[in-house]
Amino acid sequence: MQYGVCRVRVSRYLLVWAFISVSSVASEHSGVDPEEALISLGTMVVTATRAPSPLADVPVRTLVMESKTIQKLHSRDIRDALRMLPGIQLREIHGKTGEEVQLQGLNGDRVLILVDGLPVSATTGSTVDTSQLGALDIEQIEVIPGAASSLYGSAAMGGVINIITRQAPEKTGGRVSLQAGSFSSDRELSSEVLPQRHALISGHTEVSGVSVTALIDRRISSEFDLDTDTYPTQGFDGTKTQYKAGVSNRRAEGRLQWQLNAEKYEEDLENRRLTNAGFKGSKTEQLDRTRFTGELALADNHGEWKAQALSENQTDDTAQLNNDATIPAGNLWREADYNQHKWSAQRQQSFGQKWGHDLQLVAGIEGAGESLSQNKTEILLSDEGAAADAVVEVYGDYYRVSTPEVESASRDSLEAFASLTATRTSHNGNTLEWAPGVRVQNDSDFGGYVSPGLSSRQSLPLGQTWQLQLRESLGAGYRVPNLKDRYYVFDHSVNGYMVLGNPDLTPESSRSFQLSANFTDQSRWNIEASAFFNRLYDLIEAEDSGESLNNGQVVIYRYENIQNARTTGAEMATQYSGETLSLRLSYGWLKALNLDTDQPLINRAPHHIKGLLTAQWTDAWDTTLTLDWQNGMVTGISDDGDLSYSRPIARVDLKTGFRLYSDLLLFGGINNLTDNVRDPSDSYDRRPSEGRFPYVGLNLSF
Repeated sequence: MQYGVCRVRVSRYLLVWAFISVSSVASEHSGVDPEEALISLGTMVVTATRAPSPLADVPVRTLVMESKTIQKLHSRDIRDALRMLPGIQLREIHGKTGEEVQLQGLNGDRVLILVDGLPVSATTGSTVDTSQLGALDIEQIEVIPGAASSLYGSAAMGGVINIITRQAPEKTGGRVSLQAGSFSSDRELSSEVLPQRHALISGHTEVSGVSVTALIDRRISSEFDLDTDTYPTQGFDGTKTQYKAGVSNRRAEGRLQWQLNAEKYEEDLENRRLTNAGFKGSKTEQLDRTRFTGELALADNHGEWKAQALSENQTDDTAQLNNDATIPAGNLWREADYNQHKWSAQRQQSFGQKWGHDLQLVAGIEGAGESLSQNKTEILLSDEGAAADAVVEVYGDYYRVSTPEVESASRDSLEAFASLTATRTSHNGNTLEWAPGVRVQNDSDFGGYVSPGLSSRQSLPLGQTWQLQLRESLGAGYRVPNLKDRYYVFDHSVNGYMVLGNPDLTPESSRSFQLSANFTDQSRWNIEASAFFNRLYDLIEAEDSGESLNNGQVVIYRYENIQNARTTGAEMATQYSGETLSLRLSYGWLKALNLDTDQPLINRAPHHIKGLLTAQWTDAWDTTLTLDWQNGMVTGISDDGDLSYSRPIARVDLKTGFRLYSDLLLFGGINNLTDNVRDPSDSYDRRPSEGRFPYVGLNLSF
């Protein structure tokens, strides 16, 4: 068994952190009125300890975005909400639609995204496409930066994002929301006035103490083109649709609580691309995901029993096709089937006062498994070089070759975890809290691993109103290479590259140190500074293999373990909540380094500024202005060590809403007001492809 032992070195970097320590949790703030504040210290969170606790009392630094702010951002999916949380960077997924998260310099492969505590299947590699997660029924989003493997296991090496869904109101009702906009007439390929559309309808009722909910969320997109002089387009034409239904008795008190949810997500997208042979063509993708979840909870005088289960199936069909039906050669289809299941059982136990401390234990066991299969079919001029297990059919002058690229690969794991929280409060109000934890995993492919963690919190009252809270945490993170890392073929040959899985990969691991200081008057002001250090071992990245196809037109990348890497950083922010104006402003600094080459890890912005200003002009009218600025991002490294940089990202959004009646909201805004978009001819440019986007909408509640 391999033991993950925390080996964090206190060095000269710690002195630098102590001076420039910077980060804001849009987290700890109690406003003048809890209903008016952006975030309240009394907000209940579950992610930090796996049990409900007030935000002010958790030992781990936690960022929160509440539903009220999400609504003011007019979020169609969780991207707009995540974009405004300090420390999070979003990156467009190359060759696909959507965006992935980066947290503390670790990309979406290493950030675990959960919905009500259960994982979401990745659609691109190991990365969850955040544009697929709708924002219509979210109560709040909770984020733990840094290694959280002792609580959440593999894939939580960079942190955890937990999307908490809203509990249905007691009375019967629902919601209808319509939104439409355009990327401007010179970029839109559609002749319709507002070709980018979003519609949702949801309803809920209660029958004999059982809540019943249902919703449909549909996003309709049209292709847009940043360079009309070239054939390929940047935007996709098609639909993203989510269906969800659930039943629960979550408001039941003093007895067993349960909930069951069924969800279906469909994606049908197409955009223009040149084929490998240079012909005009298209790339299409049809994705279908079904998800079933269940939860049981039973509270008693000393704590709570809780059990959860998940079953999820995902089919992803892609095609790269020539427009000319008389030239079928080069047409290619891929079908990938991915399944995951998970179950967990945990006990939250309060022991009351022991040895001068309030003690609470959360412990449990989890089981998980995944399976993957992938097949490729292509039209060729010859069957030369076809695999031994390929099926070859002859159609005149062409050959239809079908190859099983991954045949039913699978893996599973069994894990146990425990976390103890010990809190001691002195007579003068000072609080000291310790939270040691550990997780033991046994993986069918990689054997055993132990991941310990230790967090602490000190709360110091300063006079009658001000309070200082300090938090420190050490953690050992790890990530087992999943089946896609090891076997999957990511074919973006229409974009000039392919990424191949590597069955010889070894697990990643990390040692993480987090430090934060929070200063608040518990009314209007909240200031926080934080710093982090993540030492990474065997980091998995796609590396240029030196191989190519089609006379060098398609570059082959393979996943490899980078032996040594490090991310360090600091963040600072302030938050103010007044009667009319609310403000969040943060600055983040990041250094991500490959220690083997002494070169930066690419696609990470070292400087990051975020701002969110909300003006509540009247009870019915509000306006929100947001800023997302990133600079200094290295996006390419030549064989000679020369660095290529992206131009700065500078996105400003303006949004406003007017409540015409108590149940009718009219809203609108302009996303990317500055029209900061990438140059399609510059492969190193990481600015967004979605340009200035004015939109209007209405929301009717009943």
